[in-house]
Amino acid sequence: MLLAAYPARLRRKHGAELIETMAEMAGPGGRVTRGERQQLVLDGLRERFRPPTRRPLAVVAAVLALLIGGAFGAAVGSWLGTLGYADLPDVRSALAQPGVSSNSNHYVYADGTVPAGTDLRRAVEATSQRLAADGWTTGPVISGDGSDGVLANLHFAAENADVRLDVYAYPDAGGQPAITIAGWPKRPASYLPLTVAGVLLGLLAGWLIGVALSHRIQAARRPKLSSLLTATGLLLVIPSAIGFLASLVRYLTIADPLGTGELVHAQGFAFGPTIDLLRALDLGEGWYLTPSDFQQLPLFGFALIAIAAILARPNREHRAVA
Repeated sequence: MLLAAYPARLRRKHGAELIETMAEMAGPGGRVTRGERQQLVLDGLRERFRPPTRRPLAVVAAVLALLIGGAFGAAVGSWLGTLGYADLPDVRSALAQPGVSSNSNHYVYADGTVPAGTDLRRAVEATSQRLAADGWTTGPVISGDGSDGVLANLHFAAENADVRLDVYAYPDAGGQPAITIAGWPKRPASYLPLTVAGVLLGLLAGWLIGVALSHRIQAARRPKLSSLLTATGLLLVIPSAIGFLASLVRYLTIADPLGTGELVHAQGFAFGPTIDLLRALDLGEGWYLTPSDFQQLPLFGFALIAIAAILARPNREHRAVA
């Protein structure tokens, strides 16, 4: 049990020596003191964290694994945080003539047409009044002239304790006035602590995996092939990790309006940039990669790294001691 604290590479190469050392420490009574057990465990754990010496590329790989692990941990933690999102209501009743609507776990949308001859501002104010009657706190109606890149419109925000809505009315949408309602849940109190916990655990796991893989490749029969596969895998994962972290920072820090495109897990677990981040970088629709492409890249990257670990079998001299 004490030997389990040591990495497998040391147990294979020096397992017999470690057992002999423990036997000598036990003495005639056959018992190792608590202090000696703690020292053995600490020594073993220290070896698990130690990267290969005089191997700068191995250290670089371990650092990249550390950062990717932190990003992936943040993705898992923030996704767990979304499990505390409130259920989204059906908002079609706020529209005079509801049309298309859709609800998912983290997004609600509904649109409707404005009756012929109705003044658009009055229609928007009537929508605001219906939402207020349903318990929503509504903001003032604001006019948008299209200078912000959005079609000329009238809009206001509505919210309750758990959900935020954006209501937009367009004077000419497909030939006639229309009103749309889009909403998303507010972040629960558990969201940030779970995200931070995920980052810390991910950093720990990333470093340990990176160090273990570096040692395994160093002792492999074909280190060049495993090194190439690992480097390629890391390069495939890094863009999605950076994109996710940038999107998460936007989601946690942006004030108002947030926008449904800022949700990092709008359609379930995600590990890549949001569409709003790509648009902010002028990499939105029409660019080479879409958010779904960034979701696929890590799958190929992690698969290549796993193959590299499988192929990195130790040399016979490293397997001499069982």
